[in-house]
Amino acid sequence: MSVAVFEQMKRYIGFEDRDAENLRVLRNYLAPHQSYIADRFYRVVAGHQPTRDILTSSDEHREELRRTLINWLEGLFTGVYDESYCQERLRIGRAHVRLGLPQHFMVMAIEVVWRELEAFVHALPRKDKHDLLASLHKLLTLESGLMVEGYRQTYAEHVRQLERDAVRARLSEAEQLAQIGRLAATLAHEVKNPLAGISGAIQVIRDNMKPDDAHRPILAEVLRQISRLDRTVKDLLVYARPKPPRTRECDIVRITERVITLLCEEPNFQKVRCEHVIDEAPPRIQVDEGQLEQLLMNLLLNAAQASTEGGTVRVSSSPADDGVRVVVQDQGCGMSEEVARRAAEPFYTTKARGTGLGLPICHKIVEAHGGKLRIDSVEGEGTSVVVDLPRKPPSHQALPAERST
Repeated sequence: MSVAVFEQMKRYIGFEDRDAENLRVLRNYLAPHQSYIADRFYRVVAGHQPTRDILTSSDEHREELRRTLINWLEGLFTGVYDESYCQERLRIGRAHVRLGLPQHFMVMAIEVVWRELEAFVHALPRKDKHDLLASLHKLLTLESGLMVEGYRQTYAEHVRQLERDAVRARLSEAEQLAQIGRLAATLAHEVKNPLAGISGAIQVIRDNMKPDDAHRPILAEVLRQISRLDRTVKDLLVYARPKPPRTRECDIVRITERVITLLCEEPNFQKVRCEHVIDEAPPRIQVDEGQLEQLLMNLLLNAAQASTEGGTVRVSSSPADDGVRVVVQDQGCGMSEEVARRAAEPFYTTKARGTGLGLPICHKIVEAHGGKLRIDSVEGEGTSVVVDLPRKPPSHQALPAERST
């Protein structure tokens, strides 16, 4: 708060030189009794919860605060209310933030001080007690304003600092993830071609074996593991080097049915029952068909993996605001609030196997199409992933519309 604002407050409540003189008069009477007034103040505070716990946590703490209150009372009656006075009182509000005192405590404390000082002034053998009390009330009003402003400034700066720290932490994390992504992309690129060569060589060896050769099951398992590694490599490449959508007008119901058919051979998908629900035919939308298939595959596989044997995975498509809503729901164990919050973080996973890139890739695909993805999960009940896609992404490379079948 600038001195100009402080002067404006003084003008607003009519604080004049006469009031400053009245307060100098009061100083002569009050100086010998400040310790008594401080004790009275803390007796009142001790009678109320939670201020008693805040201000009387220990004898040492209470004595320190008592000395601070006496110093504050001495500062009230200097008779000089200028820039130095303003800055000193602002520091009191800032100190309240550091001590962790709630803001409303300052207002209550000023009221308690006013009552104690008012009773003392009433007992003075003076005829101008009314004028003295009026000046004292004006000053305590100024004090409230200064303390609250000091508190506000410090608390605002504290919040801004927390925000700056959070932004720096997010930037640092983003930089680290970017470095990891670049490294992952390089490794994936180096692994992909040799992996394809190894897979081809093993298939040739397997095909030259007799049908009853005892080593055929071993080679079949090797090929399964190579296939798993190949999927991991593809995930790394997709996440680290995402391609912009090349969209065309598509029927999301048809794409969903095709994905469900493709997943029927997946072991995790065979243990569950899959329902495709269409309450109302959704509109055709502009999407990258390959990316949408990948999105649905990841979400449906996650739902199947989270489900118990015999459970149901439900996927629904419906019209939404200027677009389509897709919901993939399972009846599995659900996620805790912490796991659900972190589920979209790259490389975070609670599975024994997996890269932790499935949902992050889904997020990237949805965001690239100008949509939104939300996770709703309840532990012990299951998880729903809600995807909203617009009719047309904000910027896209359009291809000819798909053929109807």
